[in-house]
Amino acid sequence: MYILWDWNGTLLDDTETCLAALNDMLAARRLPTIGLDYFKDHFAFPARRFYEELGIRATGPEWQALAQEFHDRYHSRTPRLNAEARDVLGRLHADKIGQSVISALRQDLLSRDTAAFGLTDFFDHVYGVDNLDGGTKVARALELKALLEKERGCEPLVVIGDSLHDKEVADALGARCVLFGGGSHSLARLAAVAPAFNSLADCVACALEG
Repeated sequence: MYILWDWNGTLLDDTETCLAALNDMLAARRLPTIGLDYFKDHFAFPARRFYEELGIRATGPEWQALAQEFHDRYHSRTPRLNAEARDVLGRLHADKIGQSVISALRQDLLSRDTAAFGLTDFFDHVYGVDNLDGGTKVARALELKALLEKERGCEPLVVIGDSLHDKEVADALGARCVLFGGGSHSLARLAAVAPAFNSLADCVACALEG
C-alpha cells in the first residue's frame, strides 16, 4: 500500500486561514462575508467557480490577479500543521509505508512549506502544480503515479484528502480514497462519496484496513 496525501486542509490545518483571506477579499469589495459552515458546505474546485458564486468576478485575466490577491492575504497569516499530522506520518514512515504529497498548491510553495514544518523526510515525493489557480491536480497525480510505478512497481494507492476533488483524483488513478472532514468540506459532503472521518488517525486506520 502507498498513501498519497493532500496538503492544504488535510496535513496543513489552514481552512480557517483560507476563510479569513477570502472574507478579507469579500469585505474589500463590500460583499457579504461568509461563515465556516457555509464555506465547508459550498467550497469546491475549481476555486474560481466558488468565487463567482460569492459575487467576485473571476473570469479571464481577472482570475490571475484574484489568485495572487488571495495568495497574498493568505500568507499574511500563519497556518498551522494539523495536530495529528506529525505523529501519523511518523508512524507510517516507521512501518515503511510509502507516502507522497499531491497538491493543487504551487510547487515552490509546497516544497517550502513541507520543509518548513520538517516533514520532508516522511515523503518520497512532494508534487504540486505550476500556478496559483486553485484548479485540478489530476494531471500531476497521474505523473506521480507513473513515477511511482517505475520506482516501486504497482502498489495499491490510497488518496487521503479533504475535498470532493481528492475523490476525483483517486478515481483518475484507480485508487481508493479516504476523506478528512476537518478541512475545506463538511463531513456530510465527503461521506456521500467515500469513507470520511474527522480524524487523520481514523483516515489512516481505514486506509490500512483495505
